[in-house]
Amino acid sequence: MRALVLIAALAACAEDVADPIKPDVDYSDPKSVLGSVFWAARSGDTTQLAGLCDAGANQAAARVCAVTALGADFEAFRKNFARGRLNGEPRVTGDRALLKFLYGPKGTDRETMTLVRRDGRWYLQSF
Repeated sequence: MRALVLIAALAACAEDVADPIKPDVDYSDPKSVLGSVFWAARSGDTTQLAGLCDAGANQAAARVCAVTALGADFEAFRKNFARGRLNGEPRVTGDRALLKFLYGPKGTDRETMTLVRRDGRWYLQSF
């Protein structure tokens, strides 16, 4: 009986602290690309960030893509993007997409990210 109680208690705890499942970036979907930024900030797994930016990304976007979990900028990145989320549907015109999003310490600051499509794949360009 004790074993069953212990197993039930451990299962309940595991649900509360379960690691998020690492999503694959779907570069054909601009929402997935920007969503990967928020996921990296929440999970601490920054391995996908380096591949999210366009070669011509502005300084702000390039800084996001350069963040690593061990870097000096990680805590500021986490503070600003861990509560990030999309705020509406993308506005796509040709090879450009504008995505409104919320971010910041409280997740209430508003911003727009511009993505560019190169060879069928979306990349962060500016915000």
